[in-house]
Amino acid sequence: MAGAFPYCAPTMQGITQLMDGSVGGLARTLIAATLVCACSGGSEDTEASATEAATEGSGDSQTSGASGASASTGATSGATSGDTADTADTSDTGEPAVPHALGTIVLSESHPAGGGSSTPFVSAVFQPNTEAAAAEGCFENVGGCRIALAPECGDGCDAEEYCTFDDACAPTCTRICDAQCGEGEVCYFPAPNNPGCKKVESFDAGALTFIDTPLPINLFPPYAFSGDNGSPFAPKGASSVQASGAANAGFEAFVADFTGTEFISTSPSLKDLSLSQVFGDGPLPVKWQPGDGEVMVTVLVTADDFSSGQLQCAADDASGALDVPREAILAAIDDGNVSGMTISVQRRRTDTTKDLSTKGTLTGVTVEPVGWVDVVTMSTENHTFVGCGTDELFCGDECIDVSYDDNNCGGCGEVCSDDESCEDGDCVGMILPCGWNFRQDYYDCEGNGGTPSAEDPMMLAPYACPDQPLEMGSECGDVDNLGCCDAEGNLWYCGEMTLISEICD
Repeated sequence: MAGAFPYCAPTMQGITQLMDGSVGGLARTLIAATLVCACSGGSEDTEASATEAATEGSGDSQTSGASGASASTGATSGATSGDTADTADTSDTGEPAVPHALGTIVLSESHPAGGGSSTPFVSAVFQPNTEAAAAEGCFENVGGCRIALAPECGDGCDAEEYCTFDDACAPTCTRICDAQCGEGEVCYFPAPNNPGCKKVESFDAGALTFIDTPLPINLFPPYAFSGDNGSPFAPKGASSVQASGAANAGFEAFVADFTGTEFISTSPSLKDLSLSQVFGDGPLPVKWQPGDGEVMVTVLVTADDFSSGQLQCAADDASGALDVPREAILAAIDDGNVSGMTISVQRRRTDTTKDLSTKGTLTGVTVEPVGWVDVVTMSTENHTFVGCGTDELFCGDECIDVSYDDNNCGGCGEVCSDDESCEDGDCVGMILPCGWNFRQDYYDCEGNGGTPSAEDPMMLAPYACPDQPLEMGSECGDVDNLGCCDAEGNLWYCGEMTLISEICD
């Protein structure tokens, strides 16, 4: 629908496209995942939908009338939350929100727990208005942490539709924008369920030059910078960003001052968490050196069936600690068995510059004359824990193969009785070494041709020895020369009128 633009970062479904397996890739994913709370014009519980912009455009950052690296990643669902979030009519500063264009510039550094160098990442996105973008999200709240919900549309959607959430967080099938557009055009909906094409239009702020930052950074649309080493901001350092102004529609030239957030440092380090703390039954303890920013703890959980889920828990920076509820961790993977976990702790600061000017027009889109710019600095520390292997569970303080452990058979604490052993996760009767020798037709030890625990198929001689004293050299009694096996799996037979025993190993 014309005029609907995502004014924050993309939702988690779209964000996963940013992952590249590296520390920097993980950091960029976590940046995008938490940026939704750093935008002006909506409450912190409100996540913007990138769906409408994604379906209007072809994936180019300029196709929806918004320019920036984050805008190019579209979501498959219009919402990512399950308790309906309240949309407050206030800005991040608590002042009444007024219609405005919005620019969001992110400078981030990420570093591994326990030491190492920073990985920098910088991006920017500019949107012509925010009124239509404050879409409520859909999420589940478990123990104070948010778990994104994925829409499930019952019997599925038609070929020209996709499954998403409506404004009431009910799954619904929505029309795909699939008009065949020419070069320089983009698909959009001039009317509901009626896709059409329009000219590609941009909305940006021209060139961005960062002043007094540790790294020299100049960005042009679409705005994105990443590096191998260093931080794009100094902790508590004063810097500014200078925009040359858009050539067409977008922000006029401006200068926005900002102060870098303090680097996050976990204490004790995330890497020093024990396996019992990470994979045990209690809450996950996360601690850091206190500060005065906004802290978000994100946990990416992997189950033993290779499914995964993510939860985010807002924390009080000044307290320096958060216990992530175990119930929330398990809920992220539908109460499955946890096989791996990536924990990240992120601190951020947002500096907002208001009363900036915009210019130009866009087809079917309102360009607000007043613009705000949020400069967000973020510092992230993370660590990945590899859990137990296949058929293993974390029991007590170690990984146990529950397929063959007599004290944890099929699950932690499932103990087999003394006459049973664990086989493929089930307690079964022990196989004793004494058994019937099919070649000789008598009982024997396995090493002498017997089959462990096998009985005489003709039932001429019972497997178990009769209820009588069994002593070497004593009278045979009811034991004949075919022999028998005692409770310990040893062989007894009658030889020359006295009992003879062989210890079967």
